Amino acid sequence: MGHTQSVLEEKGYTIQKEIENGVIATNKEGDPFVIKEIKLETYSTSDAEFIFSEMGSLLQISHPHIANYQNSFQDGNSYYVVMDHCEGGDLSQKIRERRETRTPFSEEQIMDWLVKICMAIKCVHDKGLLHRDLRPQNIFLTQFGTLRLGNFGRLTEMYGNVFILISCNNSITADDIWSLGCVLYEMCMLQSAVSSTSISSYFLTSFSHELRDLLCDIFQQDPSIRPSAGEILAKHFIISFLTKKNATTVKELQTNLDNLRALADGLERVHQGTTIGSLTGGVIGAVGGITSIVGLILAPFTLGASLIVTGVGVGVAVAGGATAGVSNITNMVNQSTDRKAIKSIIKEFQEKMNSVVVSLTDIAEGLEMLSGSGSFDAGSDNLLPRAGARVGRGLGAIPELIRLVQVANIGRVAAQAARAVRVAEVATGVFSGFFVALDLYFIAVDAKEIHNIRQAKANRQSLNPECEELVPEPKPEVQSETMKFIQTIRQTADQLQESLNELRDVISFIPKID
Repeated sequence: MGHTQSVLEEKGYTIQKEIENGVIATNKEGDPFVIKEIKLETYSTSDAEFIFSEMGSLLQISHPHIANYQNSFQDGNSYYVVMDHCEGGDLSQKIRERRETRTPFSEEQIMDWLVKICMAIKCVHDKGLLHRDLRPQNIFLTQFGTLRLGNFGRLTEMYGNVFILISCNNSITADDIWSLGCVLYEMCMLQSAVSSTSISSYFLTSFSHELRDLLCDIFQQDPSIRPSAGEILAKHFIISFLTKKNATTVKELQTNLDNLRALADGLERVHQGTTIGSLTGGVIGAVGGITSIVGLILAPFTLGASLIVTGVGVGVAVAGGATAGVSNITNMVNQSTDRKAIKSIIKEFQEKMNSVVVSLTDIAEGLEMLSGSGSFDAGSDNLLPRAGARVGRGLGAIPELIRLVQVANIGRVAAQAARAVRVAEVATGVFSGFFVALDLYFIAVDAKEIHNIRQAKANRQSLNPECEELVPEPKPEVQSETMKFIQTIRQTADQLQESLNELRDVISFIPKID
């Protein structure tokens, strides 16, 4: 582990925790990742080249419901793979908790997870790849509850710790779909389909007939007639669920923006009363008691607030009591907490917005599939969707599918989905710029406050060394920096509001179906 630690530190990662076959480490911004080490000496040259090739494919995948591979690098005979860390645990843990309390998931929750898994599988299959190890243990949740598919490939059978995607064709993607059915069954019944006496949908009596019918379709013994991930997403009840879910998510995003604006207001209130004198007495303080207080208060925090510790030096003698020290150090710590809160709000917004955009694209493709790839004649009452045999199970579903496609102007919906993608691209630029401004601001704030504290003290002592308390205390320069950053927060919120309004408008073009 010593060698691995030094290698990761050179790359800018700090190990936080050891896990099975790897570590959890954070980068310089404090973002957590899972890093796996692959010992290349255990593989032949051709196998190693295959690993590099497949990892290149993984690094190209970017999807809101896939635990993305962020980076890879080689050091001697070790090959390191950096992946997203999902702090919310995995689906198997959620199922186990419900099994122990005998509390089933709601159908709405199951549907939400199902469509997100399908969206991820569709992305993988569209790239001509397979997952090959789809099970609850490999389906993860972020800190915001966003589902992400991970751990590609059969690790124990393929290449040890490396996650491999195998090139596939349409004839074998049905294996992933069968595994999807097993996951769906386990979410519904809280027990493994493999260990059950039957995987018939008969046991799912408490769930809707659409969900039971879908399970029957997935568990077709003939792989060629199982629905693809895209066909599942094109089912009328899936489109209906996704549309309603998107509308709900947009409301949640609006709450995020409201919270961001409120946080900016709070930052302004906190910093309006800050003065050089209070910072001098509070942040630096007396060496004995204050330094220990700093260590205790700053222990849970990183980056911005941790820099304050460097300003508390032995030999600095400044008037100021312990009470003032605690009060003002807490204010400084609040800045670090604010930084984390702001970053958390933006990250959640980004996750949910990207999910909505991808789902809108999948809805547009699903409607196009129902229309027979553009050959649907809205004036005919007798034409069925080309994929109707697998997209809509049973004759009862056909009229509703026909009505849905007749209501929808497919070209218009597709154009709106493309518009949503452009909105997301603009928002991504806003996210990136804001994260940079966020980090720079808090680093600058800490450095300037420490400098101003020392400079103000030196100036006061030179002007009136015996009556220092009579010298007026000027406001610190950091005040203007803070106000500039608060303005940045508000501008970012306004820009994201424009994107959100556009996204809300795009959703309104999707036909409603009950």
